[in-house]
Amino acid sequence: MNRLMEDFADKQNRNYFLAFIILTIFATLCLFTQDNYASPLKEIIILFVTLIFGIISIASYVKERKIHKTAVIIIILFGMMCVFLSPICSVSDELEHFTRSEITTQGVLFPEYITQDNISGFKTIESTSNTEPRDHTIFETDWDTQKINFTEVLSNSAFQQNPFYVYIAQAIGIELAKILNINNISLLWFARICNLLLYAGLCGIAIKQTPMLKMPMAVIACFPLSIIQAASCSSDAFIFSFTLVVIAYLAHMYKSKDASLTKKHILIYTVMVVVLGLTKVTLGALILLLVIIPKSKFKTPSDYYSILISIVIVLLSLLAWSKFYAVDGITHSWRRELFKIKHVNSTEQISYLMSNPQAIVTFARIGDQLPTQIYALTRFYSEYPTSALLNYVYFIFAMLFALFYPIKENLSKNKRLIIGFIIAIIILGTYIVQYLTWAPVGSINLLDAGVVPRYFLPVLVLIPLIFNVNNKNFKNQELTIITCITIFLSSAIMFIATMLY
Repeated sequence: MNRLMEDFADKQNRNYFLAFIILTIFATLCLFTQDNYASPLKEIIILFVTLIFGIISIASYVKERKIHKTAVIIIILFGMMCVFLSPICSVSDELEHFTRSEITTQGVLFPEYITQDNISGFKTIESTSNTEPRDHTIFETDWDTQKINFTEVLSNSAFQQNPFYVYIAQAIGIELAKILNINNISLLWFARICNLLLYAGLCGIAIKQTPMLKMPMAVIACFPLSIIQAASCSSDAFIFSFTLVVIAYLAHMYKSKDASLTKKHILIYTVMVVVLGLTKVTLGALILLLVIIPKSKFKTPSDYYSILISIVIVLLSLLAWSKFYAVDGITHSWRRELFKIKHVNSTEQISYLMSNPQAIVTFARIGDQLPTQIYALTRFYSEYPTSALLNYVYFIFAMLFALFYPIKENLSKNKRLIIGFIIAIIILGTYIVQYLTWAPVGSINLLDAGVVPRYFLPVLVLIPLIFNVNNKNFKNQELTIITCITIFLSSAIMFIATMLY
């Protein structure tokens, strides 16, 4: 506390603390509605806690000037608020992630879709398959007083197509809740907390170990949408954080000494990309980033050319996974009936594209999707609205950061183009995969693909390497950005509070 008072007493630091407090309160007032003014007690309590956590976050950077430590503190503090404030199973597909996490506690790594008494689904327990409290806050349900119901039931959806390791953290939380046998809500909250801790740990490791892009990684890791996903049962917590770990390892290879890299390094990176690609197939394109590493970094020419083998390994691994496992898993869910109604069929969609080459125009208009993606930056929960104010504030900050945050690494024009091309592959590939597996056959509107920003959010950490036009530091730049991050998260928390409480 004494150190905090000393930091606040320093005039320069005090300005950042005051800016955080004033702008957070201003954002809160902008978000307040008539209902909030009529009964503001909960909102005021949440605002007070948010301000305290924000001050602690900024002070942690002022004290040590270590980006990775501050990022972990921010993730845990604001993430814990999201754990408890987010409605029950309200994050996109959280109920399905929750169910799969419980199945993992049974030691089932590859869930089996079975039929019993004319009912098909996956074996789980009643508490994790109950949809009644979904999208309600803890104050609107009795989940905090209901004991865990261990009755075996069949749930029709459990993300069978996802690899088991993205649910280990959540499963640990659920198993702990089962052992303690407190109440229903403990299953969800413990799962969320363990998922959040995994996310914080992996992000902290990535930011600490990477020799470049530390601040861009911190910005992505602490982005409000990232924190919301991390503080849920979603597999995105692993996907986001492990993507940063993969990029950090690549950066380590890029900055290594000449003649120091061998096939072992290529193998490690290849395995990491396969592990990541099994969670979201388009992220397998990160294997192509190996081509930006200078040939001089490799010990022998054969070490360098092993990159080609690694690309083939990733491609074949992901194709095999998709064809023989993941695609069938998607239909073992509520999506099957929806696909019948919408006439979604990937085989027919491919036939349509092959017989109608002009349909490529649909993907040529991908730029038209930008407003839709901006609109979804605060799509924290499936059944709740977004904030236009925060959407545009976040987007403007992201653009300014990508353009003007100084990057020390002076990449050649060709390397910038390669990185840009790979990001484009991931984004376009995401739209294509979603179009084939989600859009009605013959659709000419990419909105039908259902793509949202979180599908490619973590790879955007590379964008400053492409577009950055500034290599000069500005005064207190890192503290300024940390303060901005904290303001954005605080405003997101207050958006949740004013919307739900």
